[in-house]
Amino acid sequence: MSGQRACLWTVLRCREQDFQQFLGVDGEEAAASRVKEVCEVESRAQLDRDPAAQARWNERIRRAYQQHLQNQKGGRDAHHND
Repeated sequence: MSGQRACLWTVLRCREQDFQQFLGVDGEEAAASRVKEVCEVESRAQLDRDPAAQARWNERIRRAYQQHLQNQKGGRDAHHND
């Protein structure tokens, strides 16, 4: 994944209610703050420039969110099979 995508991906996700819920916050600004806190950065733009920050983002945010979405999808699919 190119560095620029990390920041852009995060900016776009922070606007989404599902992502905000995943982070346990309400609103785009709160989501951005939580991402910065979790990734230990001052700005989301650092995700593009700092390889260590990008690694933290990849593990703590992107992968965790993808797993969260898979778990939700699996839960919905299980309900349809009842």
